[in-house]
Amino acid sequence: MGLEPDFVTKEQDTQALEKHFLGEVEAAGLLSNLAKLAITIEDKRFGKIFDLMQNFYKVDPLLPSQSTESLDLYAQEEVCEDLRLKMLKALKDAGAAARCLKQFDTANIKILFGKGLFEKERLGDHSWFKKVANDEIEGLYAYLKIALARWAEIREAVVLENLFSMYAYYRNANIATAKSTGILSFDDLTYFTYRLLHESISKEFLYFKIDSKFKHILLDEFQDTSTLQFLLLQPLIDEIFAGVGQSEFKSFFYVGDTKQSLYRFRGGVEELFDKVAQNYGVQIEQMDTNYRSSKNVVAEVNHWFEPTMKGYVPQKSREDASQGYVSVVESEDPINTAVEEAKKLLKLGINIDDIAFLVSTNKEGQQLQEVCQKEQIATLLKTSSSLKHMPKIAALVSMTAYLFYGEKIDAQAMLLRVGKELKDVDVTWFSAFMSPLQVVDRLVREFGYFNKDLNIFKLLEFASLYKDIPTFIEEFASSSISVASNTIHGAKIMTIHGSKGLEFEYVILLDKLTRKNADKSLLLYDYNENLRIEKILYRTQGREHFDTNYARVMDARKISSAKDSMNVLYVALTRAVEGLIVIRKPKDSLFDILGMEKITVGSLIPVEKKENQIRAKEDTGKTVLSHYGTQRVEVKEEKEEKDHEAILFGTALHYTLEMLGDFTQSSLGVAMTALRNRYAQQLSSLQLIEIKKRIVLLLEHREFQILLKEAKIRKEQSLSFEGELKQIDLLLEYDAYNVVIDYKSSKKYALKHQSQVRYYQKAIHKITGKNTKGMIIYLLDDGIEFITLS
Repeated sequence: MGLEPDFVTKEQDTQALEKHFLGEVEAAGLLSNLAKLAITIEDKRFGKIFDLMQNFYKVDPLLPSQSTESLDLYAQEEVCEDLRLKMLKALKDAGAAARCLKQFDTANIKILFGKGLFEKERLGDHSWFKKVANDEIEGLYAYLKIALARWAEIREAVVLENLFSMYAYYRNANIATAKSTGILSFDDLTYFTYRLLHESISKEFLYFKIDSKFKHILLDEFQDTSTLQFLLLQPLIDEIFAGVGQSEFKSFFYVGDTKQSLYRFRGGVEELFDKVAQNYGVQIEQMDTNYRSSKNVVAEVNHWFEPTMKGYVPQKSREDASQGYVSVVESEDPINTAVEEAKKLLKLGINIDDIAFLVSTNKEGQQLQEVCQKEQIATLLKTSSSLKHMPKIAALVSMTAYLFYGEKIDAQAMLLRVGKELKDVDVTWFSAFMSPLQVVDRLVREFGYFNKDLNIFKLLEFASLYKDIPTFIEEFASSSISVASNTIHGAKIMTIHGSKGLEFEYVILLDKLTRKNADKSLLLYDYNENLRIEKILYRTQGREHFDTNYARVMDARKISSAKDSMNVLYVALTRAVEGLIVIRKPKDSLFDILGMEKITVGSLIPVEKKENQIRAKEDTGKTVLSHYGTQRVEVKEEKEEKDHEAILFGTALHYTLEMLGDFTQSSLGVAMTALRNRYAQQLSSLQLIEIKKRIVLLLEHREFQILLKEAKIRKEQSLSFEGELKQIDLLLEYDAYNVVIDYKSSKKYALKHQSQVRYYQKAIHKITGKNTKGMIIYLLDDGIEFITLS
């Protein structure tokens, strides 16, 4: 596919991608076409078109082929205009009232198309036109509706033709950027995988090879799976159900909760959950017990959702669940009321770390945090904001860019913040050979820029990862570093989306402060039974009056939108363990759809009293595990003083061995390219040559090549054993036994190396049941040495 094997996965820098896209369009001489397209879709902001391009890329393999029919929009507008004028004359001749004439007296076809009068099958069905709607007028009305419907179709085809012509350049820019930077977004991963399977290799052979490697498939969070993701996995699932040529039992198991599907905007299709079950005859089993929440929380959630959510299965409480507390408070000022409710919890001795505020948007979270700070309530704001979007931090990085590249405009943001001009600043201390950490640290000190801002520490930490300034600036632009919290303890403030999958002892859920955003999507996707996009519809106001298929898609979209809104409420109301407090507005509330009323169920128990109850329960002698938490892996301290240069050399040597496609000289070139791409800034040219020399010696070693014969080779084999996570450099599997191999670049800690490999032997022997040998291969500067362990 033209990708280096050491690519990284993270989001691309949008600005760089936009620039590349515009460069592609300009090179093709199509900038004017792009401008016309922006005007055609009545949005001159480039970002809107760029969003459309991104949406196409997410579902690229599913897109329908576009018609090449030559269409004349202006000619169709002339047809519509001619019929409009004939209608006006016929109405005047029939003595229609001025308000009737006004309906057809429009400045352009788009305004006429959007008129509500076309929702009726006959014009005479409208009370205004009942007296004047004769046969001639009804005939003109019918022809006008047909002509307007055709106008909408042609307009849609023209817009899509122009969009797809631009999209070809966007896709090229995306692919080229991914290849040149070695950075792939999650959308890139799906796109390249699909292309690989359908264009570059025999997908049947690959799936056959993969099929021989596994016995079971488990898909988690299936309600958020996209159509394209499922299509990539479908051949493997088909093999399981076909059962052809299988010598052993295989299974397919998927887990999910369609009530918690929140990511339709990212491509998640909750309908897949039931569709897959229907197609394969899978039996769906309901998990009907809530193992998280108290009895009152479970009961109220059932009360709210059983009558309002289609297919809702009431949940049971776990046997040892506490009674708990639920309160719905009505308020015109949700933020201040939420703060007062938090104060009540704190007065009862409830730990501030056990409280979470849930809000609808990041902005609402910031507003809530400001009020909490005034009331001296410590909070941890857990938003999706990134460090690069903070003006103070971005200004500091731009100043670093100015020092290196010399573009004065890059210095302005920071100079404005510190109230200085460039001529007054001494930068003679700067050298292009300084590390990013040194430069950022010096700038912070020179300008008194710290002011107890913990985000400065975050930036310094990030800068310490890079040896040169250009790489630091480039990586920062595409980074997603979370904003620092101002305290290590406090009530959490999170969006509902961010809280998915989490739980909190006490939840204070705030109503949405603003009205729900209207759906302004320009394009609608109509999927067929095979999960492909049958048709892309260009959204036009009033089109449902002319096109039954469009009306069907719009109705389905409204149903999906309502379901998504209900899912958000379900996630929000099921995060609480002990207590749930809902702050709802009297009017236009997010919770109106649930018929939620003011209530108080249960009581808040002071911590002292609650602890006594827990102790009394423990005295019964029963042990109940209600919260399992996360397994802890003990990290053994390294007592030896570390030789960082030797560690770096050994790591780079291991990486090169990992990048070998196979253990032949022909694959060494690609591996060395990968090594230089990743470590050239940190290793000297002599060290790079030394790594190549040692690997060549290994590949030419007769004993090593004999070992590889007849063996199933597994490189970098992950291992979890006795509570520890390990990685084996090379595992060779034979019919009767295994060989565990560990590479080392030095014999400094030989006894420790042997102990490590014996641990691997023990683990593999226990897991596979086969006799397992251990071997250490020392790749030394003076040759290759093999140590075999019994």
